[in-house]
Amino acid sequence: MINHPLLQLRSLIACLCLLTANSFALEINQVKIDAQATLANKELVLNGAGLRSVLFTKVYVAALYLPAKTDNSALVVAGGPRKMVLHILRDIEVGELAAAMLKGMRKNNTSKDLADVTMQMASFGQVFGTIPMVKNGDTITFDYVPGLGSSAYVNKTRLGEILPGDQFARVFFRIWLGDRPVQDSLKRDLLGVSDTVTAEKTYR
Repeated sequence: MINHPLLQLRSLIACLCLLTANSFALEINQVKIDAQATLANKELVLNGAGLRSVLFTKVYVAALYLPAKTDNSALVVAGGPRKMVLHILRDIEVGELAAAMLKGMRKNNTSKDLADVTMQMASFGQVFGTIPMVKNGDTITFDYVPGLGSSAYVNKTRLGEILPGDQFARVFFRIWLGDRPVQDSLKRDLLGVSDTVTAEKTYR
C-alpha cells in the first residue's frame, strides 16, 4: 500500500497517463484516433482510419467504427451499426464537401439505388446548407443505427433530423467503401488492409 502523499500523487499521475495513452489506437497527421466509440449505447471498435488528400492538400482523417473488425467492404455496407468520423484538417466550405459526397454517392450506386433515397439525399443537402464552413480541428460524424436511420453531427451537434431507412446508409457509406471510392488508399485504410505505413501514421 502506498501511504506517502507524494508517492500517491505520482502513482495517480502514472495511471492517468497510462489511461490516456491507451485511449486511442493510432495517430495520423497529429490526429489521435480513439480505439472505441459509442453508438446507441453500444461499444464499437475502430475498424481502420486513414488520410483523405486531394493532390497535395490534406483534407481530413477518416475513422470507421463497427461492432467487430472486418476487411469486407460489402459486409460493412450491407448492414449493422456503424460510425464514420471525419477529423477536418483545413477550412472547408460545407457546400464543397457536400457536393463531393453527393458525387461519391452517384459514382458508387445504381440509378435504382439513388432513386430509392431521393428524399434522403435532398434532406442531406439541405442539412449541410445550414452551416457555411467547417474549420481545421472540427469533426463531422455520420452514424447509422439499424431500424432508426442515419444522423450527421458537427462537433457533436446533430444537423437536422434523422434520415430514415437502411438504404440511404448503404448508399452513403459506399462513398468510401464502394467500387469507385473517393480514394482507394483510404478505403484500404478504413478496412484495415493497407500495406503501407506512412510517417504521419503512428500505431499505439
